[in-house]
Amino acid sequence: MTATVFCPPLNQLALSVVDLRRTEAWFVEGLGFLPAGGSILMMSGPVAGLVQGLPGAASCAWWLVGRNSWFQLELFQFRRPVAKLMTADFRPCDVGYTRMGVHVVDFDTALANLARLGSEPLAPTQGQPGQRRAVVRSPDGVFVEIMEDDPLPQPVGSERGDCPVAVRSVTLSTPNLEASVAYLTAINGKGPEEIALHTAEHETLWGLPGAICKRAVFRSGDVLVEVVQYFDPPGKPWPPGYAISDQGILNICYGMRLKEQHREVYRRTVDFGAKPNCRPLYFDKGGIVYMNDHYGFSVEITCIPAGSRDVKYGFEPLPREQRPRLDKVHVSGKADIAAPVDTVWQILNDHDSMAKWSGFDTVHRTCEGAPDPNGYGAQRFMQGKPGRVVEQIIGVEPQRAIYYRVIEGGPIRFHNGEILLRPTDKGCEVRWSIRCRNKYPFTGGLVRRVMQKMLDGTLQRGLRPFAESPTDPQADRPAIR
Repeated sequence: MTATVFCPPLNQLALSVVDLRRTEAWFVEGLGFLPAGGSILMMSGPVAGLVQGLPGAASCAWWLVGRNSWFQLELFQFRRPVAKLMTADFRPCDVGYTRMGVHVVDFDTALANLARLGSEPLAPTQGQPGQRRAVVRSPDGVFVEIMEDDPLPQPVGSERGDCPVAVRSVTLSTPNLEASVAYLTAINGKGPEEIALHTAEHETLWGLPGAICKRAVFRSGDVLVEVVQYFDPPGKPWPPGYAISDQGILNICYGMRLKEQHREVYRRTVDFGAKPNCRPLYFDKGGIVYMNDHYGFSVEITCIPAGSRDVKYGFEPLPREQRPRLDKVHVSGKADIAAPVDTVWQILNDHDSMAKWSGFDTVHRTCEGAPDPNGYGAQRFMQGKPGRVVEQIIGVEPQRAIYYRVIEGGPIRFHNGEILLRPTDKGCEVRWSIRCRNKYPFTGGLVRRVMQKMLDGTLQRGLRPFAESPTDPQADRPAIR
């Protein structure tokens, strides 16, 4: 008698993000996902580094759930190692986990919400009403397919009825379709199925019209795992020094309820030839291990007993107040400037002139961004009374917004900044906010007061008079203190 092969469902998609609050808001306000708690202590000890294969790793993770009955998005913001940004020219054909697909109840509302958050479709919508599809990019560059038609409809009452979105697919781009299919077959317990998730016409949605590729689709619970090998255009390999902490989708996870199931899936994955970062760790009546194939694709295999641990580990909605605080310090300021948005934008977007108004004695760009030298990925070195820091631009919306983070220096952690511009009748309004976590206990109040004073000075005694000066704002002038 042939033994039954256990086929685990996919129950998690993990992403490394560079601004946890911004990314979480994008998924919640844009698509309708629900907060489900998170963890910072569990993600910052030696066990986390051992499991993830990142010695010394420290991060904060927040969880989100959609309509799926047992599935979560896990959003990591790494403090250590610092996540490298996704390259500006990253394409869905490049090697890695490249796309996720979601089914939404209200297609037009979802696209309108995402547009308000700065994410417009990359190409015209495809399909007739009721079957429309569009692709946008998340704040971290992940290609997200919005599907009006459900490619994997579930029985009535089997999913959350109060949620407008369900994760339905994840795509990995591989240099070897046969090898990746064999890897996932070992984990999944069964091979791909004849499911028409995508056709050649869909390639236009994510910017690859006319692409030549081969596909295979696995059904893993209520989520489809799509494996694609692109021949034209061929995909670029992983970036040099790639680590799963780098920005983007870092891995997928298969979930089991029983330890015996976990051990079975682990054994057959090892028999295939995949390598674990460490031996499976069993605790709290569950277990976890990260596996890696020859091409560097990370897959988590986890065991979570049914019951209260679904709440503990982020598979049930929870109020936002019940998740760990990433940033305990928040300061913000506003300046009404009698100068047009274009003038203020040029000043804020010129790193090398910041010493003239920012309060730092020295500021210069140390790494060029894309497509503009001062744009996405640009880095600036800053030194003065406030200290020595290196900041990196992580998002740019021309004439509207600049997002940045501190990647070196400073007595704080998880430092993210946001500068928003808005035209007014008298010129331009600038709103600047900074969120961070104090490095040393009991210093949050002091850090907040010092940073608020610095930000107020930067806006009111630095940026505003500098931008309102009748002379050329780019001219060489003394710094305003």
